[in-house]
Amino acid sequence: MNPATAANRPALALLLVLSLTHGVVDLTSGAIIALLPALREAYALSYGMVGLIPLFANLTSTFTQPVFGIISDRSEMRWLLPLSLALGGLGLAAVGFVTSYWLTLAAVVISALGSAAFHPEGAHVAHNLAGGRRALAMAIYNVGGNLGYALGPAFAAALIAAFGLRGTAWAAVLPLVLAAWLLRLLPRWRAHEQEAAARRNGHAGPAATNWPGTVLITLVVILRSVMHLGMATYLPFFWIDVLGNDPATAGLVQMTYLLAGVLGTLLGAPLADRFGTKPVLVASFALLLPLQAILSFLRGWPLLIVLFGAGFLVVSTFTTTLVMTQEYMPRSLGLASGLNLGLAFGMGGLGTSILGVVADHFGVTVVMRIIACLVIPALLLTLVLPPVRTSRE
Repeated sequence: MNPATAANRPALALLLVLSLTHGVVDLTSGAIIALLPALREAYALSYGMVGLIPLFANLTSTFTQPVFGIISDRSEMRWLLPLSLALGGLGLAAVGFVTSYWLTLAAVVISALGSAAFHPEGAHVAHNLAGGRRALAMAIYNVGGNLGYALGPAFAAALIAAFGLRGTAWAAVLPLVLAAWLLRLLPRWRAHEQEAAARRNGHAGPAATNWPGTVLITLVVILRSVMHLGMATYLPFFWIDVLGNDPATAGLVQMTYLLAGVLGTLLGAPLADRFGTKPVLVASFALLLPLQAILSFLRGWPLLIVLFGAGFLVVSTFTTTLVMTQEYMPRSLGLASGLNLGLAFGMGGLGTSILGVVADHFGVTVVMRIIACLVIPALLLTLVLPPVRTSRE
């Protein structure tokens, strides 16, 4: 195999391990979101107080992920990967054992710190292992996170059904076991990254940061995050309070929306590698607009079908926006991830808390329709994004 071909091949085995790690980290995040109905009942919370829980988690990511991203750009800190697993699992476990709403928020912050530490380092590693297939590598990395986040509601529901809120203690087992295995794997991981870097030594250095593109793509991700987190947070309450369905089925409906995104991630990455990231992003929001617009008017199977389509399209954009952010900031890959997955996603959490206040005053149906309206500015911003690099190193 000639060096150019070797340099373009992604390191699939290590990418799959990274995807598994991402999945377990985001499983803890998805499980916390799914605990919201149980926490509302346990502490007699209003919608506004419910909205503060994802807000605290996302504000933690907002202020810490860019910092972790800068650190990742300046030095290798692969030990953050196992540490993030431990924090995510222990924080989730603590949610079931604390005795007040405010201590619950503290436990959520601990778990969110694990997520914040993981994502910039994980995205940086995925880029280093990508070879010439950046969208594919980011899709492998992201699909684990999407799958973990999607399974979080069912995971949390199973723990609550079997053991009550204190069943969250079992959520720490898998992260801690995987963290121990990852510690043993890190030397091999570092050696492979050094080998890949040696292959790239003959190539030109990265271009300068495209700040207009960075600002615009960050605004797109903020709007997308409000849509995504708003749906994940308030969809169960729409299902229970507006449609009058059994609360026991709310987690499954939430999981349907999130699992659809896993399929969207897998199918969207090859399209982005072939046709370009911007065309795929524009098409995703254009197709999402009519689905999100009619969603709150539907009932029964039509609702579930449209919900699956909306989840497919929203979550499929995660890989595309992350690759575009890194291509706008090729010299600061960790910071790019911190802005994309931390700052922008955290601002989405702030928007979600505002939606909680709206739900208290005007109802959850109004919230669902506001989410639909947000697709319009997201699509318009996507249309004016500057082009990204089309050549592959």
